[in-house]
Amino acid sequence: MQVSTKNSENILQHIARVMEFIYRNRIVSRAKIATELKLAPATVTHIVTDLIRQQKIFETGHEIRERKGSGRSRKVLSINENRSYLIGIEFTVKGIAVVTTNTVGKILATNYIKMGDYSLENINHVIISLIEEMLLQYEELHCSGVGISIPGHFDTLQQSIVSNNQNWNHFNLNEIKKKIQLPIVIENNVECMALAEYLFDSEESPDQFLFLHIGPGIFASFFHHQRIAVKKNHYIGELGHTIVDIQGQPCECGKRGCLQTYISDTWLIENAKLLFTYSSNTVLKSLVNSPEEIDLSIVIHAYQLGDSFIMDKIEAGLQFLAMSISNTLILYDAHKIFINSELLNQLDLKDKLIERINRQLHFIPTKNNLDVEVLDFTPYRGARGACALAAYHTIVHTADER
Repeated sequence: MQVSTKNSENILQHIARVMEFIYRNRIVSRAKIATELKLAPATVTHIVTDLIRQQKIFETGHEIRERKGSGRSRKVLSINENRSYLIGIEFTVKGIAVVTTNTVGKILATNYIKMGDYSLENINHVIISLIEEMLLQYEELHCSGVGISIPGHFDTLQQSIVSNNQNWNHFNLNEIKKKIQLPIVIENNVECMALAEYLFDSEESPDQFLFLHIGPGIFASFFHHQRIAVKKNHYIGELGHTIVDIQGQPCECGKRGCLQTYISDTWLIENAKLLFTYSSNTVLKSLVNSPEEIDLSIVIHAYQLGDSFIMDKIEAGLQFLAMSISNTLILYDAHKIFINSELLNQLDLKDKLIERINRQLHFIPTKNNLDVEVLDFTPYRGARGACALAAYHTIVHTADER
C-alpha cells in the first residue's frame, strides 16, 4: 500500500513538473521535456497523453527540429489558454481589485472598489459579491479556481491575516469558502506578484529572482522556482523593517529608522501632510487646500515642481533603498530584480537607483551587469498575481481530473 502511495505521489510530482515546464517554455516537444526534466520518454508520453485528454495542453500542429542535420522534426505542445479562466482578488489600504484571466494570465476583465466605497466590516461580503459577479459574467465557461492576495501573511489555523494593520481583522476565509464552491487559495500579495512573473511572464523572468514591492509598506519576495511554498517565518521578506538609520524616526513596528519610514508611499504622504501643516514655504500649498487632500500623486507632483523638502526625502529614501538592495544581494543570489513601485515608475528613477546599488557593490569586480526592471505600474498586478496562484495550485499542481 505504501509503495502504491509513493508511486502515486511521484506521478503527481512528475505531472506538475511537466505542466510547470510547459508554462515556462510555452512551446516544447516531448523530447525536450524528457531531456530537460530527466524523465523517461515513455513517462513523458503517458503524462502528455493524459494532459491532452484533460485539455490542459494541446498539440499546436507545428513541428520543430531541435537538432541540426538529419534530426527529425518533433510535434510541439503548448498550454491550452482557453480551457478555463481564473479569478484573482487583491485588497490593500487603497481598495479591492479583482481580475479574471485565461490560463496563461491574459486579463479578460477587471473591477476595482476604492477603500472608502465599502465598509471594512463587510469585506468578506464584498469579496464574495465581486467573485459572484465575475462568475456570472463568464457563466458559460469553466472557472478553475480563485486566488486571493493579501497585504500580510495568512494564519491557516485562524483563517485570518497576520498583520499589524487592524483593518484586516474582519477578513475571514471560511466565510468566503462557505459561499464560493470553488478551490480558493491565498498568499501574500507580493509573493503572488512574483509568481505571476515566473508563471505568466516567463520570457522575462529567470528561475531565481528578487521581487520588490514599494507601496504602503515595502516587501520582498526571494523567489526560487524550487521553493514555491508558504513561508512559515513571517519575518522573511519584510525589507521595509530593516533599519537604515538607527537615529531615524520611530516606525509603527517599534523600531527606529526602518527603510519604509523613508521611501514607502504611506510615510512619504504623512511627511508631506506634516510639511503642509507646519511650513508656509512649500509647493504643496499651491497643489491642495488641506493636508487631507495629499496622496502619492500630489507628493510626486511636488517633487517634479522642485519642493526642496520632498526632494530631499525622496533622494534620501532612494539612497537607503539602494543600500538595502545591495545588502540583500550580498546575501541572496538574485539573477534579476523586479521592482513594483508607483513612485519610482512615475519619477523614472531607475537609472539613479541602479547607479547607487552598483556603487555599493563595486568593492568586488564583476562582469555581470545588474539586471533591474522597474515594472509598469498597474493597480491590478496583485490581483493578476492571485490568478497565477490559482493556476499554480489548480492547473499545474492538481490530481487527475477523471
